[in-house]
Amino acid sequence: MKTKAWLILVIWLAICQLPSILGVQFVYTNMVWYNTLLHPHWTPPGVVFGMVWAVLYVLLGISAFLAFREKLYRNAMMLFVGQLALNACWTPLFFGAHSLTGGLILIVAMLAEFIFLLRAFGKINTASAWLLVPYGVWLLFATYLNAGMWGMN
Repeated sequence: MKTKAWLILVIWLAICQLPSILGVQFVYTNMVWYNTLLHPHWTPPGVVFGMVWAVLYVLLGISAFLAFREKLYRNAMMLFVGQLALNACWTPLFFGAHSLTGGLILIVAMLAEFIFLLRAFGKINTASAWLLVPYGVWLLFATYLNAGMWGMN
């Protein structure tokens, strides 16, 4: 891979870390509140979330890099950046504002937007679309968890 390509990959990997960097403060300062909530069955231990998101953000970065290299990417990349923006808003809303309802509404919007993103990336680069699949599966699982907490609390 050329030096310029490596640089673009590193930039996309860094961009995809932004939701985590912005959200981590809301998680750590609100763990006492989170731990008082009733949680649905299948809620993993807290440490799992960090590990999963670390992998997902790398996969998102690689996916964005592959799609970005293609010529007809503008609309797809706007969807991708939109997904990252929604992702970055969920943590402050759920953890920071203690809004189970707001978090649920936002994550459902993320799922809807994800479908458009997956289709757009699939038209551009099949590998980039497949790299999004684990993120989509995790979004479904996170929606289950958010909905469960909303219903139980």
